[in-house]
Formats: sequence, C-alpha cells, structure tokens
Amino acid sequence: MSPPLPLFSAAVSSRGTALFASSLSAAVRSRPTAGLNLSICGDCLRSLGQTTFVRGKKKLPKAIGIKVRLLKDIPKYGPKGAILMVAPGRMRTIWYQRGEAEYLTRELEKSIGKYTLVERDPGFMPFVPEAKVQAKQLDGWGEYHLQGEVEQTVLPAAENLAILSSVLPPSIRFYRATITPTSDALHGSVTTADVASAIKMIAGASQHPDGNRVVVIAENVGFTHDGGANGRVKELGEYEVVISYKGEEETVKRSIAIMREEDNVVESVITSDVPPVVQQEMPAQTGSIFGGSRKEEVFGGAGVTRSNMFQRGGQKL
Repeated sequence: MSPPLPLFSAAVSSRGTALFASSLSAAVRSRPTAGLNLSICGDCLRSLGQTTFVRGKKKLPKAIGIKVRLLKDIPKYGPKGAILMVAPGRMRTIWYQRGEAEYLTRELEKSIGKYTLVERDPGFMPFVPEAKVQAKQLDGWGEYHLQGEVEQTVLPAAENLAILSSVLPPSIRFYRATITPTSDALHGSVTTADVASAIKMIAGASQHPDGNRVVVIAENVGFTHDGGANGRVKELGEYEVVISYKGEEETVKRSIAIMREEDNVVESVITSDVPPVVQQEMPAQTGSIFGGSRKEEVFGGAGVTRSNMFQRGGQKL
C-alpha cells in the first residue's frame, strides 16, 4: 500500500487553484497511484479561486462626493430642497457651517421617502426681488462675484413661464433603446431631469432675447400621465408634462414622445426659431442624457450646443 500523500498548502488567491493543481500533479508523478483515490470535491476546488484579498482602507478609491440636501437657494448649485452630490470638504467647511445644507443621513432618507438625485446646475441663480444686489467675494473656492452693484439677471417665475410658452414646440421627441427590438420597455427611463435639460436647451437655442436666462430644474417638471410615476417613464409612447413654479398658478403643458432608437440613424433638429448651423459640426459622442449615440451641432451666434437626439415640431433634417 502506498504511503499517504503529504498535505499541500498554497496561498489562497486568484492563483490558488493553479498552485494546488501543480502541487497535486507533482505528488502523483513522484509516488505510485495504485489503490489511491484522487477524487476531489468540486465545491472545494472551485472555492479556491473565489477567495480574494480585500484592499486596505488607505488604498480604496476616494469617494466622488456625498449626498446633501440644500436648506437654502445656492447660486450655481441648485434651489432649496434639492438633493445632490458635493465635495465633502465644501459641505464640511462651508455649507454646514453656514446652515445652507444638511447631510442626507439614513434617518433623513427614510423621512423623505423616494427622491431624485439631481446634478449641479451652474446656471442657477436665486431670484432676488430687488432690482440690484450687492456683489461680493463669497469664499476661497474660486467662486467670485463682481464688486459693486450689478443688475439681477434671474428671471421671475412668471417670465419663465411666458418665455417657455412661446418658444417650446407642441411636442419634444426622445429616442431610447428598448430591451428587445419588439418590446416597448425602455432600457433605462426618461426622467423629469431629462425633460428639464431638453427644455433648457430649447429655450437657450431659441431666438428669444431672454431664452438663455430661463431656469428649469427637475422639480419644475411633472408627468400628468399615470405612467410617469416617481418622475420617470419606462415605456415607449406619448406623455404629457406640466411645467410649474412655486407661487404661480399658471402652468405650461407640452407632450413628449418617446421613440424607439434605430440602429445607425441619427435624427436632427430644425425649427423656424432655431438659427441655422453655421459653425463646425462636432464629432459623434456617446452617453447622451437623451440616450444612445448622439451628434452635437454648434448653432451660430449663441455658442450653444444642441443634441439632435430629440426632435422639435415633428420636422427632420
């Protein structure tokens, strides 16, 4: 009878299975195998390659930001009540000290319920009733205002609604990929934030003199259809959205059409109130907020980029 095989030890890592197999092969070649059962449990063998080392805390990637809720309107970031990601240092040393924001703790998340995480809005400026405001240097984070008195550039809610009512087309199209070629279920969704971004682009590219001053965020947009629960839709079709502002009874209603994205088809945008393309066409990019591949064009005079993954007025190039 052959003597028993010695126990083999190997460092358990991504190479653990290979080391175990090589050790076992060497032992079999050096000793006779008559009457020896070399069967190995499959689960034990597979578990050798599943164990991985955990990276130490010092080498973990740094977090991009933390979730906070704004307690005040903060210029270039967002309105009161908005939930967004910010740098931990800014929150700790500036906003929290001034009482301008609060940390989004687990207890606060439970009390709020479902919420929408919005992106920073660099064009946001809180409305000030006075015609002029005193500008000053805010902090050492690179945010500066002109010294002296400057005119307030933010439009009141009533003017925002009036401009949107005149420049927005009856329908705005979004193109999205579906789960299958024949399914109506979207691979993702269209949110109120997507609609707000499209509305801002349309207003900014219009010929209205104050179009680029319009402020629209996700909280100003809502779906009236039952399919738009939780501020998003997940199927193809036509939906109605309403644009409203706090303190204003007037609203603006428009429809959005979510269309199936076709392979190798790029839709373009052209309307009577959009200036023609006079500058260079930018190379194709991916990752558009409107979904799928996109091609951006620069519209003359305003320096505004427009995505052609949505369509205005039912017209195509």
